[in-house]
Amino acid sequence: MSSITKTVRDQYAAVARSGLSNDSAAVRSVASAFGYTADELDSLPAEANMGLSCGNPVAMAALRPGEVVVDLGCGGGLDVLLASKLVGPTGKAIGIDMTAEMLERARAGAAKVAATNMEFHQAQIDQLPLPDASVDCILSNCVINLALDKSAVFREMLRVLKPGGRISISDIALKQPLPPDVASSLQAYVGCIGGAMLITEYQNQLTAAGFEAVVVTDTGADLNVYAQASSDGCCSLEPVTTCCSPSAATTYTLGSTVHNGLEQVLREFDANAYAASVRVYATKDAQNAPLAHTDVCSSGTHNLLQMTSPTKGSAMKTIQIYDRPMCCSTGICGPSVDPVLPRFAADLDTIKNAGHTVERYNLSQQPQAFIENKEIHALISSKGTEVLPVVVIDGHIVSKGIYPSMEMFRMWTEGGVTPAASPVATMSLPIADQGCCSGSTGCC
Repeated sequence: MSSITKTVRDQYAAVARSGLSNDSAAVRSVASAFGYTADELDSLPAEANMGLSCGNPVAMAALRPGEVVVDLGCGGGLDVLLASKLVGPTGKAIGIDMTAEMLERARAGAAKVAATNMEFHQAQIDQLPLPDASVDCILSNCVINLALDKSAVFREMLRVLKPGGRISISDIALKQPLPPDVASSLQAYVGCIGGAMLITEYQNQLTAAGFEAVVVTDTGADLNVYAQASSDGCCSLEPVTTCCSPSAATTYTLGSTVHNGLEQVLREFDANAYAASVRVYATKDAQNAPLAHTDVCSSGTHNLLQMTSPTKGSAMKTIQIYDRPMCCSTGICGPSVDPVLPRFAADLDTIKNAGHTVERYNLSQQPQAFIENKEIHALISSKGTEVLPVVVIDGHIVSKGIYPSMEMFRMWTEGGVTPAASPVATMSLPIADQGCCSGSTGCC
């Protein structure tokens, strides 16, 4: 283990041993600033959240029952716990972390909620203790920037993913090279900035590792929230002497070293000018891989197979949705409606209002549109209607088998769509057993 990796491990072990928890308003403020809802935070054991997030990767992962999901650098188990609820008892949520103290927290939290579909392993993320092609989705939250050999991490991720599998990552990446004094600062490295790579390099390394449909998007989140949380929360921790004096920088209790060190770094330069919280999404080649679900109207499952990176500098998009057979244009019909459809319809209205062109075709009402689009026609001919809905942006198929969330549409349109006032917490909601296309309504 390198000296830098050992320092990272030791400082995060100190955080795990600290009193930092979800019970702290300052800690919760960091998670909230990066996309966690109040309901998600309220559902967590206190030890799961230590204010170390830079995004909410579960929110864009489109997790579904029965899947195997792994969180690289799981820390106290925040994302593993949230993911375990989505994959359900037939799925599995796996946490990987190199720090024993973090895993103690994660296991304690899992025990509190009596989760039976979770497991944890102590390992470095460039050497995963998992079989080849065994994972449906990989999560990570502000951890890959800490890895010395990021290309090795990406190769390991590709190795353990099943064909057609996907990654959903929140991380820190750079808009431009860091000032030399920040780039050489060990505390900036431990604080997830010094080891970050350029956004373009992130994309290039994922592509070089073998990933497809790579998207790395700046969320626009304010990185100074870390400094604000440290300032707001320092006096709620027990200091060795006093934590409110500028001269007492070394007197914080053990465990706040990462936050306080990062606060000092952020006070020395404009972090938002150089670094960004990013969403990272990519897929593993699904060629010759079977679809991971049966009829989307009856099985209650979804699948995300492909996504294309948006064209830089493009303006408004043309978005086409080739939908499954439904009794009306939106599927919001009959006595029992699939709960994903009202949300999806509202998202499409938001996209239209932002100036994008939206065209939605229903197989039972506009079959000619499916025939005229040769790619869609060929896709249905080979895969069947279970591949629906298919989303096409500017002539490129970007997803199959799920109703994407606003978060994904924002990535595809490069921030051109204003997010809804109350963002959906997950990429796609499960199809209800008694949805529009279920037998009880007869709407299909």
